[in-house]
Amino acid sequence: MNKRLRLAVCLFLLLTIPAVSFAQGFPRIPELSSRDVVFKQYQDEIQSNNKAIASAKTPWLNFYAYAAKEDDTLLTLAPRCSLLYDTIATLNGISSMQESLSGKTLLLPTMQGLFIPADPQSTIEILVAEQHALSITDTTVTLTLSGRKFYFLPDERFSSTERLFFLDSAFRLPLAHSVLTSQYGMRVSPISGAWKFHNGIDMAAPVGTAVFACKSGTVLRILKNDPIYGNCITISHDGNLTSIYAHLDTVAVKKGDTVRAGDSIGTVGVTGATTGPHLHFELRQNGDSVDPYSYIPTLPK
Repeated sequence: MNKRLRLAVCLFLLLTIPAVSFAQGFPRIPELSSRDVVFKQYQDEIQSNNKAIASAKTPWLNFYAYAAKEDDTLLTLAPRCSLLYDTIATLNGISSMQESLSGKTLLLPTMQGLFIPADPQSTIEILVAEQHALSITDTTVTLTLSGRKFYFLPDERFSSTERLFFLDSAFRLPLAHSVLTSQYGMRVSPISGAWKFHNGIDMAAPVGTAVFACKSGTVLRILKNDPIYGNCITISHDGNLTSIYAHLDTVAVKKGDTVRAGDSIGTVGVTGATTGPHLHFELRQNGDSVDPYSYIPTLPK
């Protein structure tokens, strides 16, 4: 969509619905089948908007609701709805391509574009909001959908960076090569000699060895010269999961940075309470420590 048409769409929608608040009552699509009357109506509106855009006329933004079935995925849903998965994902707060849609009621718009939340929460939402911040102006369409405020950018799509974040949600090893020196669970502390619970695993490697983010996320906290953790990075991931990287020699990120799985975030060191160079690696779910092996079975043993 060229700039003139995009502005026309935004101005038209802005004048028509400057700050729309939608309650329940969207037309509901029972099945994504051409035999379904409501879905056929939805498809007709999509085609009508595409023709309007092609002829430089003003399209009409509308929404339908659909309860996703067990076998629905973004890769199957998007083409059947003649939409980009970027559009469906940003409108419905879907954080990654691997997220299950089963049983979730999705909103399906009748136009392509990105829905930028005013209160970004997941990693992909934060990244998209940052990347498109300059595109949001006084003339940008503002909508309140399912209790959330969105800015709508017609015909926009994920950048290559945003697409990488959205498609890559797999875990990676925090060190390419290491030796496991302490497991998760009860152990005799090498510092105090007391029997106590070890909240992570210790992975020995030479000072200066690159440390990698185990999963895409946002840097939540940086500790410097902490008496226990030394130089330490905490990364927040989607699903209330956090990862912790302690005893670092150097830190290559700062609070608020977004990182991809496999990005270098620092190097192994001997800072804090440690008897030798190693990485102390933790995973926490909802604030409680969990066994890293339940998430990353390829960790050294």
